[in-house]
Amino acid sequence: MTNARLSVDAMCSFQWPFERELALWTGMGIRHAGLLMNKIADDPKTKLSALDGAGIRISTLITAGFQLANRASWDGTRAVQRDMIDLVAAHDGHSIYFTTGRTVRCDWDEDCALFAEAVALTVEHARRQGVIAAFEPSLRTSASFCTSLSDAIEVAEKTGLGIVSDFGNNWMERGLPRTLKRAMPHIALVQIGDIAISGRGGRAHIGQGDLPLKRMIGDVLDAGYQGVFDLEVVPADYAAETDEDELRAGIQAASDLLDAMNV
Repeated sequence: MTNARLSVDAMCSFQWPFERELALWTGMGIRHAGLLMNKIADDPKTKLSALDGAGIRISTLITAGFQLANRASWDGTRAVQRDMIDLVAAHDGHSIYFTTGRTVRCDWDEDCALFAEAVALTVEHARRQGVIAAFEPSLRTSASFCTSLSDAIEVAEKTGLGIVSDFGNNWMERGLPRTLKRAMPHIALVQIGDIAISGRGGRAHIGQGDLPLKRMIGDVLDAGYQGVFDLEVVPADYAAETDEDELRAGIQAASDLLDAMNV
């Protein structure tokens, strides 16, 4: 049986349609899943009803983020986020999240102020609906002015958003155990995976990389985390087909790791 606190994210199977993902999740006994907005947008009622029928809860739903430099686009982004919050709420899900976006002309503090203004209505709506609206600090500077978990704490304090803490983004941070403890009141979700430092490099499934994962998960647990662990292994080439055998093995390895940690 797959560990009850393991979530599998649709980013692991980026090119797959929702139906294929659901079949794999169901067959492997997955109880939590992270969804991609674009994969359910054509028929959310049918697809999320199928997810409910399989006994799988939405751990998170990745949705559109803001173009901070383009105020005229903010209302449209808010509307999309509001719709996704309503979907997650209707199916007893946990959270939505997005990256912060960025400008080029503004410094960090100015970007943060713009982001707080842009996201305020989303945070308010999420609270009314009982869903956590969260953001992910990302090393992709094209998508985020906030690149570290330590800086994310300040953003969370200023916006009321939760934080998605991803090993793939924060594994190199100085003093990560201390930062996790400071961030924990804001942590909505912890995402796990491995990083191959040498060889082909990049993100990898559990045990295929070089991260000290037992220590890192131990740090998360010591900081007081009680949520699910979302497996997110993002392919270096988004156009590449996901190997099903490799994904199954990766899910099993993540489950085995959580079992070994008595999670």
